[in-house]
Amino acid sequence: MLFNKENPIVVQRDGTIIVESNHKQFSIIQPMVAQMAILEKATLSSQTYRLSPYSIWSAQSQGIQLTEIINFLNEYSKFPLAQSIIQFIEDQYIRSSAIVIEKLIDGCGVTFEDKHAEVTLLKDPKIKKLLQKVNNYWLFNESNRGEFKALCLTYGYFVIDKIGFEKGQRLNIQLSDQVSLRPYQKEAIKHFYKGGKANGGNGIVVMPCGSGKTIVGLGVIEKVKEEVLIITSSETSMKQWQREILDKTTISEEDVGLYSSSRKEVKPITIASYQMMIYKDHDTKQFIHLPLFNVRNWGLIIYDEVHLLPAPVFRTTAGIQGKKRLGLTATLIREDGKEDEVYSLIGPKQYEVGWRGLENNGWIARTVCKEIRVDFSDDELQKYIKSNQQQQFKLASTNSTKVAVIRKLLSKHVHQPTLIIGQYLDQLVDVADRLKLPMITGKTPQNERELIYNKFRNGEIAVLVVSKVANFAVDLPDAEVAIQISGAFGSRQEEAQRVGRVLRPKKENNEAYFYSIVTKNTKEELCSGHRQLFMLEQGYTYEVEEWLS
Repeated sequence: MLFNKENPIVVQRDGTIIVESNHKQFSIIQPMVAQMAILEKATLSSQTYRLSPYSIWSAQSQGIQLTEIINFLNEYSKFPLAQSIIQFIEDQYIRSSAIVIEKLIDGCGVTFEDKHAEVTLLKDPKIKKLLQKVNNYWLFNESNRGEFKALCLTYGYFVIDKIGFEKGQRLNIQLSDQVSLRPYQKEAIKHFYKGGKANGGNGIVVMPCGSGKTIVGLGVIEKVKEEVLIITSSETSMKQWQREILDKTTISEEDVGLYSSSRKEVKPITIASYQMMIYKDHDTKQFIHLPLFNVRNWGLIIYDEVHLLPAPVFRTTAGIQGKKRLGLTATLIREDGKEDEVYSLIGPKQYEVGWRGLENNGWIARTVCKEIRVDFSDDELQKYIKSNQQQQFKLASTNSTKVAVIRKLLSKHVHQPTLIIGQYLDQLVDVADRLKLPMITGKTPQNERELIYNKFRNGEIAVLVVSKVANFAVDLPDAEVAIQISGAFGSRQEEAQRVGRVLRPKKENNEAYFYSIVTKNTKEELCSGHRQLFMLEQGYTYEVEEWLS
């Protein structure tokens, strides 16, 4: 095979893939690279990915063949692939399909498609204890399904689960006549459900904020037609789901329950929060609400913002493999690197849609991302120099010079619904006081939050200061401008969620703006570069402006 140094990618021996961002073929090859590898860093000229066991399993789960991966890399690489890389891809692809579990007449069986996997795993006494050899079949109790999959994962083996799912209690539900699914939403539902076959009904759908993840969830509920438990990130998000269900389906209000600190309703469709699920009894230290997973015959469990899945709920999920499970998220990124653990028990990535493709079709707003770099005042600079690293990050984040930038941006975007988003409460209070703006934080009572959110939606409030409570699943459909004044170190996931606050399509010119104000030549500036990785992967660029006071 001939290789061309004008090709857009370099594949290194350690599994690193470097892609030229400015290459004429970038828009063609980037989606495929993103399906098989994980983004590690990005600049204006290149993106750096890494091949991993999880990324190859994800590609295999989406139907990408081994030969497609290797042929693709060969076709677009500047240089011949090292044999070690080919071997790694082949080994991981074999591992991703080495173990199959399925329903048999006598129970549940394990098929080892790879002899090495069988020998390796059966040496583990915990795994061997779960299995029983009967007539050349390895059988196990279906109740141990999740435990077996979790144990296999410790050896780097993802399990292909063909057992299928228990039938939940029947739910008579249809999408309302006024709901018209977009093409990519239909595709997401189809990829997840797979016609109701055994290999459909569990996994992750990845879509940008504002592109209709909730609608996809409702479409899946309509397909499954079984009672559903929905777990999401906050009480605000719970009410958002409730509004969407009642507005866009034929289900009656008496069949939708909220399971919260103030109301503990368990109904055919029940909506709860992760916080409730991990709430412990003060005396016994036991998780008192986790039994909600088994209190009804759920046919489907939806994990909204699945990347937030906390460990106790994750462990419980290992024990409910018989339920259909849908994870929804704008980004698969977990900053602790435990994506493979969480998604192996929820299910693999079943569908992902690119942000730029949706933008080009008008499904989400065209978004300008800009980083504005500011200096310290002389006094704050001296304080910064004398502080330790942790103190330095907060000092840079809460730099008082940022207030002048906020004023300037607000004057530029008069009458455009604007969010000012930050990490530090004292900074947010100061900004809200100095600019005479309403504010929502974690301390704001739920009723007051809803009142302020409604005023923002209705246009009574043009600018709103919000803490990290607005990072996830808050229904602010008319936000056109977001000004980020501080964040959680280098969190790519948080950056994606905050940009998502302005992505919903706009009625007129369909444009949105995301500004990130950072103090230059500080750790905040370094962290800002890492935060931007996810958006750079999606094909966005950050304009950089030096603030001149």
